[in-house]
Amino acid sequence: MEHEPETYTDERVTAACGLHLDNLRRLITWGAVAPVQSSGGRGRIRRWTGRQALRISVTAQFVEAGFSLQMAHTLTYCLPLNDLLYAYDPDVISTRLDRSRDRESKRRKAMISHTGEDYWPGRYSLGSHVFIVDRQLLYADVLARHYMLFAVIDSNLHRVAPMFNPYHYYHGIGLADEFNLPKLLDVKRIARSSLLVDDKFIADEAGSVDLLRQHIVEFRKHIPAGVAELIERPERLVCKNLCNINLALGLTSFVRSLLGLPVRYHPFEDQ
Repeated sequence: MEHEPETYTDERVTAACGLHLDNLRRLITWGAVAPVQSSGGRGRIRRWTGRQALRISVTAQFVEAGFSLQMAHTLTYCLPLNDLLYAYDPDVISTRLDRSRDRESKRRKAMISHTGEDYWPGRYSLGSHVFIVDRQLLYADVLARHYMLFAVIDSNLHRVAPMFNPYHYYHGIGLADEFNLPKLLDVKRIARSSLLVDDKFIADEAGSVDLLRQHIVEFRKHIPAGVAELIERPERLVCKNLCNINLALGLTSFVRSLLGLPVRYHPFEDQ
């Protein structure tokens, strides 16, 4: 029998990530999100896959950091999360990632378990460090241990210049390859018009090396003078404002809430 992944209602998703239901409806109207099952008809309720819900939760975290809904949605897709989200998808964890026996695998299993305790990510789990400098520069560790500049935000024009083309798949932590998972491009399920990104940064067919190089050249034109593309120690940054978002912790909390499991915060040292 073919496995049917669990799906979740609007209410379950929004309650778990703290996004107002009206904001989810706005995202649907813009084509920024597309449910796996639409509402309409007798007894038919809109539903979302775990992966879709995870994307919405990332947007909710950017909203919580003070960005507008559409900007938060755009920043979510400027981060290459296609591979990383597999590490938090309850269906993938229970059916595929359970084959692994490493420490991270144990944490993932605990994250979706009623009896699991050590489910919080470590200090250096990928996604633990997302920095927004002066509401202009988006750095993150979602691909490697160092912090890479992934986007330049122009608040005046309400546009974002992304480091990477959202329509290209980036391997991230390598879960797709390790567990033979499909290399999904979530951006292809949403409306292009929902992203505050100019066309020069978007190409549906991004396999060409020349095209990717051209994208990087164009991106670097938008980096302010003196700004580094990689930073190792954010505490040395000279800035007026530094916003730190822990996506790894936020996604873990979201998954447990989505599954109706208790979320118990405790000092990191207790782990």
